[in-house]
Amino acid sequence: MAEIKGEHNVHVVSEEEPVSAKPLPNKPKRVASLDIFRGLTVALMILVDDAGDQWPVIGHAPWNGCHLADFVMPFFLFIVGMAIPLSLKKIPNKLLAVKKVIVRTLKLLFWGLLLQGGFSHAPDHLSYGVDVKHIRWCGILQRIALAYLVVSLVEIISRSGQARDDPEHTNLSIVKLYYWHWLVAACIVIVYMTLLYGIHVPDWTFTVHNPDSIYNGTTFTVSCGVRGKLDPPCNAVGYIDRVVLGINHVYKKPAWRKSEACTMKSPYEGPFKKTAPAWCYAPFEPEGILRSRLLQKSQTWRYRLYYDYEYSPFVEPIP
Repeated sequence: MAEIKGEHNVHVVSEEEPVSAKPLPNKPKRVASLDIFRGLTVALMILVDDAGDQWPVIGHAPWNGCHLADFVMPFFLFIVGMAIPLSLKKIPNKLLAVKKVIVRTLKLLFWGLLLQGGFSHAPDHLSYGVDVKHIRWCGILQRIALAYLVVSLVEIISRSGQARDDPEHTNLSIVKLYYWHWLVAACIVIVYMTLLYGIHVPDWTFTVHNPDSIYNGTTFTVSCGVRGKLDPPCNAVGYIDRVVLGINHVYKKPAWRKSEACTMKSPYEGPFKKTAPAWCYAPFEPEGILRSRLLQKSQTWRYRLYYDYEYSPFVEPIP
């Protein structure tokens, strides 16, 4: 074999000479379990929205009870609450964190009004536009936005006062580390329960706005004059929404339309009974100002829906 000889320029890298390398992108770490739970919740939402009418057991409960669909909203709120400290801990500047929270809240409110305020009529009609006299101010995204705003501000304000570790590690450590959160939560519960059971609900009237109903344009009155009731027509939650939001700006097709008091096809949606109480035609905001599943779950057997088919003492139409 012939020997090949030649000069070769060999460059030896010394230890002192730096080696150039592309910096790895600093991608934010995500919590896989939270992403998986979010995906499952979205899948559950699609399931109950598409199949809830055919399988009432997974749809929204008309009033009492708790069905599979009633877990979707709490799941979303849980996801938002878990994500708040994870995202805010990356922003040490409080003013910058508040700005980010406000911008995100406004985005959620905008999309909520656009998608659930009545602007889009899909999928029933491929048209757009809304009468501002009947726009729906509240909705799922709007409620998430307000909850996100309140909890985020509490997290930002109380962050400097939080102890990051409890040297004693007792069973009460979670209370000591996050006492501000517990205090705010306790205040919210106290205010909520005070309003729920303390507000006097007077008689109220409404006008049916449904071209498909024989009562379209008819005005009804609902007789209440009570305090602390948790039934559909006379609860304080609906009263506050009617006063603050306006009765024309709340949801027109509440789930209570499927109750036994309203339709013979309960728990399916169907034509109303001739003897159905007038509140069956009334609007009610499921995502209102004080709306909570506690309103439904805390009812005892005394408040369960029972109305005589021939007469209801709660309502009477205005001639």
